[in-house]
Amino acid sequence: MLEIKNLSVSYGGIRAVRDVGLSVKEAAITCLIGRNGSGKSSLVQAIAGMVPSWGVTTLDGVDISRHSPTRRAQAGISLVPEGRRIFGSLSVRENLLLGAPRATAVARQRLETVLGIFPLMREFLDRGGHQISGGQQQMVAIGRALMRSPRLLILDEPSLGLAPLVVNEVFHAIHQVASEGQSVLLIEQNAKAALEIADYAYAMSLGEVEWLGATADLPKDFEPNDLYL
Repeated sequence: MLEIKNLSVSYGGIRAVRDVGLSVKEAAITCLIGRNGSGKSSLVQAIAGMVPSWGVTTLDGVDISRHSPTRRAQAGISLVPEGRRIFGSLSVRENLLLGAPRATAVARQRLETVLGIFPLMREFLDRGGHQISGGQQQMVAIGRALMRSPRLLILDEPSLGLAPLVVNEVFHAIHQVASEGQSVLLIEQNAKAALEIADYAYAMSLGEVEWLGATADLPKDFEPNDLYL
């Protein structure tokens, strides 16, 4: 569904992403693991059109390489950025509606769909974004991205700063979203947790990406932390 060929990102004289090739299949979770500073976030921002890049990016066979971030969002890419970035001065309901199409009826319908995925959010819909926990904020950030019914949901470090128990809840929710047909690109330092829910995997180091294959085919003694982190 998403295909990237020879994608590169540079900052001044430093190349953060080097001729990367990557693909995301429909209705599956594809994870990209790698340590901090390996280039993962630069790659995500390039896919979303937020930083200048070179190479070819296609979505559903359409070349979006020169599209603006707005056009990429309209084409079906929704990004949940690192750090969640919900608005603390707005209620949870308002944060969710910010991600919706302008049509009020469609927004209400999408809100009910998202609450069906995350039913616990009904309990704190009218609380301020600053009044809920980090794990709850991550659920809101994912829900906001889903409000547009995206073709591709990109999650940048969703476990960052969360307690282990909360990480399990967040990853369970991501798996649930994918099981309902959502295509997901999951960017993670927590390789073990990511590989447990992903269908396909890549590893990134020093701006380069290596295809690991289908996670079901990885050897039982595969230890990503030793190899890539």
